[in-house]
Amino acid sequence: DANGGLQNVFVYVSKGTDAWTFTVPEEPVVLDQKGCNYTPRVVGMMTGQSLRVQNSDPTVHNVHTYPKRNRASNVSQPAGSKPLDIEMKRSEVLVAVKCDMHTWMQARVGIVDHPFFAVTAADGSFTLPKLAAGEYTVSAVHEVFGKASKQTITIGDGEAQSISFEFSK
Repeated sequence: DANGGLQNVFVYVSKGTDAWTFTVPEEPVVLDQKGCNYTPRVVGMMTGQSLRVQNSDPTVHNVHTYPKRNRASNVSQPAGSKPLDIEMKRSEVLVAVKCDMHTWMQARVGIVDHPFFAVTAADGSFTLPKLAAGEYTVSAVHEVFGKASKQTITIGDGEAQSISFEFSK
């Protein structure tokens, strides 16, 4: 934005949660094909959670995933068809999702083993879910600008912190 904020950055804890176990949400993360665009452009999910891709357009689309660590998917999705559920079993940041019929249609999916992730808003702001006291590494990735420098933070009991990331052109 005008103040230097960057939308659609996937921000996540990349180190510090290994000792914990988390329940995978039963509800899927929804990616909609609407107006010949994927909405939202960037989503986050936990490993093992379903990515539900639906087609709200009156035309056929193609759901093509490009993972490096997960199984790829390449399925035609006609108008009015039921949603397509895709499971990602391994952590991976960021997986491209494209429509081969409409080359401008792209989305990205961040997949991690825990619920401590967020996608930046239009002004670049984000809020991670509350973390227990401890030391963490927080990472940020953008589809165009790549990875920002990782940041190590130490959080005390009940403490909130503010961090920001810088990306190079």
